[in-house]
Amino acid sequence: MGTFELVAIVTLIVLAFGDLFVGVVNDAVNFLSSAIGAKVSSRVVIMIFAGIGILIGATFSDGIIEVARKGIFFPEYFSATEAIILFTSVAIAEIILLDLFSTFGLPTSTTVSVVFELLGAAFVLACWKLGGIEEAWQVINSASAMKIIIGIFLSIAVAFVAGLVVQFFSRLVFTFEYKEKFKRWGFIWSGIALTALLFFILIKGGKHASFMTDDIKEWITSNTQTILICLFAIFTAISFVLIKLKVNLLKIIVLIGTASLAMAFAGNDLANFIGVSVAGTHAYLGSDLTGSLPTPTWILLIAGIVMIIALVTSKKARTVTDTTLNLSSHENHVKNQWKSNVVVRKFTELIGFMLRTISFILPERGRKWVKRRWTHNDNGNGAAFDLLRAAVNLMVAAAVISYATSFKLPLSTTYVTFMVAMGTALADNTWKKDCAPSRLTGIFTVIGGWVITGIFAFIFAGITVSVLYWAEIYGLIALVIAVMLIVYKLSQVHKKRDEKMTEAI
Repeated sequence: MGTFELVAIVTLIVLAFGDLFVGVVNDAVNFLSSAIGAKVSSRVVIMIFAGIGILIGATFSDGIIEVARKGIFFPEYFSATEAIILFTSVAIAEIILLDLFSTFGLPTSTTVSVVFELLGAAFVLACWKLGGIEEAWQVINSASAMKIIIGIFLSIAVAFVAGLVVQFFSRLVFTFEYKEKFKRWGFIWSGIALTALLFFILIKGGKHASFMTDDIKEWITSNTQTILICLFAIFTAISFVLIKLKVNLLKIIVLIGTASLAMAFAGNDLANFIGVSVAGTHAYLGSDLTGSLPTPTWILLIAGIVMIIALVTSKKARTVTDTTLNLSSHENHVKNQWKSNVVVRKFTELIGFMLRTISFILPERGRKWVKRRWTHNDNGNGAAFDLLRAAVNLMVAAAVISYATSFKLPLSTTYVTFMVAMGTALADNTWKKDCAPSRLTGIFTVIGGWVITGIFAFIFAGITVSVLYWAEIYGLIALVIAVMLIVYKLSQVHKKRDEKMTEAI
C-alpha cells in the first residue's frame, strides 16, 4: 500500500463522520416527527428518548453493515486499492447528495442512495478496468441488488397500507374523542402496541446485536411464540393498572415508540453511513472482503454518539421534519407549500369517487355511524395530529423497519416512516376536498425525489470513482475541496430559504 491508499483511508474515516451528520439530518428526523407533531413533550425530553434509542440501536447494526461490503457487487473482482477507490467515491457522493436534499427539505433514502452509489461506482470502475459493459456487469451482484431494490420499493406500499389499516381500525374503536374510550379498552390496544414495539426492536432487531451470543439468539428463535404471549399478557396487565391510575399511557407509548424507532433507525441505517468506511478500512488492512468481518462495538457506539450530536445541532433537520408534518397535519396550510395542477386534481377526484363507491357497500345506518366516529374538533394546542395517530405512526413504522432489519434487509426508514404517516393521515380524513390535491402533489414530489435519488446517486458515484481511478491522489484532493465548497454553498442556500420562510410566516 502506498501514499495514495493511506491518504484515501484517512479521508474515508473523516468522510464517515460527514456521512453520519448529513445522513442523520435527512433520515433520522423521521422518527421524531410523530412525537414532535403530537407535541407529546418538550423537545429536550423527546431528544433524550431518541438519543437513548440511537445508542442502543447502533450496537444492533453490525450484521447489516455486511451489505455495504459485499451485498451489491463481488469484491473479489477488485484489488485492495480499487476497493478503497470504490468505497471512497461512494462516501464522497453520499455527502453531496444527502446535503443537497436536506437543503431543500426533501426527505430521501440513505439506503437507496448508498445502494445506487455502490452500483454506480462498482459498475463504472469495472468498465474502466475490464473495458466493456458486458464484462463490467459480471461484477455486479445483480440478484442481491435486485432483492434489495425491490424490497425497498415494496416497503413503500406495505408501509402505506399498514398505516392506513391500523389507523382506520384504531380510530374506528376510539374516535377522535378517544380519552374516555381509551380508559375502557385502551389497555388491550396498549398491550398490542407495546408488545409489537418490544418484540420487533429488542427481539427481532436485537438478534443481530454484536454482543448477543449464539445461545441467546437460538433461545429467542425457539421461544418466539411463548415470548409474544408473555409480553402481551404482561404489557396488557401493566397498561390496565396504569390507566386505572390515570396515567396518560399514549404519551408513554409515543416516547417509548420514539426510542424504539430510533433503535430501528440506528440498527438499519448505520450501514449507510459508515458501512463503506468500515469496508474500505478492511480492504486497506488486507482483510478478505468476501468473509465475515464483524465491526467492533466501540466503533458502533462512537457512530451513535456522532448521530446524536448531529440530530441535536442541525437546523436542516427541522426543515426536513417540517415537510412530513406539513403533509400529515390536520391543518389546511399544506396548500401554501404545495401547488397542485389539473392532472393531480383530476386524479384526486377519481380517488374520491372510488372511495365513495366503496362506501356504498355499507348500509346507510352503518355509513352514518362511521361518519360520526370521524368527527374531529381542534384541541387548540397547535399539534399537527393527536397522540393516538402518533402512537400508530411509531408502532407500525418500528414494526416494519425492525422486521426487515432482523433479516439483514436494508430498507428505507425514510420511505417507511413517511408512507406510514401518509397512510394514517388518509385514514384520519385529512385529505379533504379543498386540500387533497395539494397533499397529493406534495407526496408525489417527495416520491419523485426518491426516484431522482437513485439516478443522481449512480451518476455522482460514477463521476467520483472515475476521478479517483484516473487521477488518484490529485483527484482525491480535488474532490475533497469540491465537497467542502458544495457543502458551504448549500448551507448558504438553506440559510436564505429559512429566512424567506420565516418572513412569510
